[in-house]
Amino acid sequence: MVRAIARLALLEAARHGEYRANFHGFSVLARRQCPISGDGVVVAVNLYVLLGVTVVERSLVRTMDSAVMEQIP
Repeated sequence: MVRAIARLALLEAARHGEYRANFHGFSVLARRQCPISGDGVVVAVNLYVLLGVTVVERSLVRTMDSAVMEQIP
């Protein structure tokens, strides 16, 4: 379920700038790094997943308004 929330967070952050959610002690935060310049543009999004105060995942992800995501090396 946390994976599904993280995917939703990435897409919503790409569209609206930021997304936050909580689920059974997990916190998910996604923030777009820069404004979108046009439709279908790939944007960079910071993703944080925490369990309480412990960071479970911290990633910089390229995403667009579709479900296609590619992690930046």
